[in-house]
Amino acid sequence: MKSRWSVPALALALSALAIFPARAGSDIANIVPGRSSKADVRSRLGAPWRILQFNDCGMAMDDQADETWEYRGTDGSGGYRIHVEFGDNGHVHLIAKIPDASPGGKATAATTAPAPSKDGMSM
Repeated sequence: MKSRWSVPALALALSALAIFPARAGSDIANIVPGRSSKADVRSRLGAPWRILQFNDCGMAMDDQADETWEYRGTDGSGGYRIHVEFGDNGHVHLIAKIPDASPGGKATAATTAPAPSKDGMSM
């Protein structure tokens, strides 16, 4: 019996799995801004598709995330990106699921960490 998969097609399918991990979207609800750490995110979503750093000069603006991890995924609506911003404390500051097929598309509302009170503790 001859396989219906050619070597190039199989390689392409396997590379798509690396770019679009199946579990990326399934554990997003378990990531809690203000509480989840980088280790928590990595254990739930795996290695990020890319990492962006904005603290190269050590002078990030107030409330600006120092580091952002992005993940790629697919679901019944098509491709999407999971955007996770970390504060300088190493915890999630903001997380959002953004569909590839936008304009006018509906993204999942971003969830952010609670604002700190004047004594530095979260409200």
